Order: sequence, then structure tokens, then C-alpha cells
Amino acid sequence: MSLLDAVIATGSLPPDSVAQAQKKRYSEVLSSHLAVEVGDGLRAVGFPNVKPVRGGPGERAFQGGLGPKKVDVSYADEQHGLMLAVSIKSINFAPFGKNLKNRFADLCTEAITLHMRFPYAVVCALFVFPLAANEDVTPGRTLSTFRRATKLLATISGRQEYTDPGEKFENVTTMLFRPVTGGGLQPEAKLVNCDTQREMSEEEYFLLLRGIYNVRNPHATLGEERDGNLDEA
Repeated sequence: MSLLDAVIATGSLPPDSVAQAQKKRYSEVLSSHLAVEVGDGLRAVGFPNVKPVRGGPGERAFQGGLGPKKVDVSYADEQHGLMLAVSIKSINFAPFGKNLKNRFADLCTEAITLHMRFPYAVVCALFVFPLAANEDVTPGRTLSTFRRATKLLATISGRQEYTDPGEKFENVTTMLFRPVTGGGLQPEAKLVNCDTQREMSEEEYFLLLRGIYNVRNPHATLGEERDGNLDEA
């Protein structure tokens, strides 16, 4: 169970020269595998009934403030509705910077429509780039597209109160991955918390999401008692 497993399961990244349909298919498959791994990671830190389930149905639709919205990873129940969501977005092919503003706008709209209906929900995003995006430096700029994206996404991350702007996310994290290649280099994946601009492990990532959720829901915290029992053992 790991985000790296999702990268491996997706297979080789097609070259930029392939048809748009093949690029879209790769991105969809990667997002699907990542959603399963994120779901497993959340269940591992105490979230019950997270969707999707490995081998089961995928994304789940919710009635948002601006209409129905499909959510890649969700924690919800009949009493409270949506309580936690993770939206997975990626830009996998050059030019990486060209699509960044559009994806940024898509994320803002997604956060708004979910927060309008569920203002207390913890809405997070995982934005994914291949390693090439960290080597892509536009003339006249000093930062790679990946680093620029991480700083840009920080402007819509860190929503702390349910009354804060709806277009902001409780957390946005970026992921940089080395795809499967035939050159002997091993696939890899690393996470960067946009709020702190620091790398973190997968365990730290899922504990971060749980911590944000528990602050928002002090009457129904998850996982901490179980962790305490494990420490005592």
C-alpha cells in the first residue's frame, strides 16, 4: 500500500508525441490507482468506510452547492454527509505550465461547490506531476513548473475555519513522481506540503489529513486512541 504502488501499477508514461486520447487515458488510470492508495492510507490511520475500496466502485458523487460533484476519495455517512474529500489532479505531459492556470481554476470551483453544501467538510487536493515538471524551467523564470505550482497552490491551501473562503482547501499537497521507465531507474514518489513547502513521508501525509479532520471534529476524533494503545504496547 503506497502512492508509489499506484505509479508502478499505471505503467510507463507515454511520450509527448502520442495522441491526446492516450495521454488522457494515462492520467485517468494514474488518478484511479492513486485514489485507491489514498483510500487505503486513510483507512490505515483510522477513517472507516472511505471510498473507493480496492476492487470496488471508484469515485463517488455528491450534491454540491453548484450541482453534482464527483469526488475521487471521500469519507461520508448518512448523518453528516461529506466529511472529508481528497481531489486528485495531475499534469503529466508538457507543456506543464500551460495547463496549470486551468487546473488551478478547476480546483477553486471544486472547493467552492463542496464547501457551499458542506462548509464543515475537510476538502483536500493531491496535485501530481512527473519528474520532468521539476526540470521544466520557462525562460525568464528561476523556478521549475513543479515548484511554481507548489507555491501557487499554497494560495488556496490552509483553510482553518468553516467560515473561511470556500474556494480554499484545508490542505493541498503536491506529488512529484518518476514514472516507470525502461532505463533501469527505479520509480519514485515524493510529497510536498504546499502550506510549509516541505517534503513529507506518506505516513506524515495521512496523519496530517487526520489531524486537520480531528481539529474540525473535536467531538468525533479518529485514530488517536488507537495510536496511543499501540504506543503503550
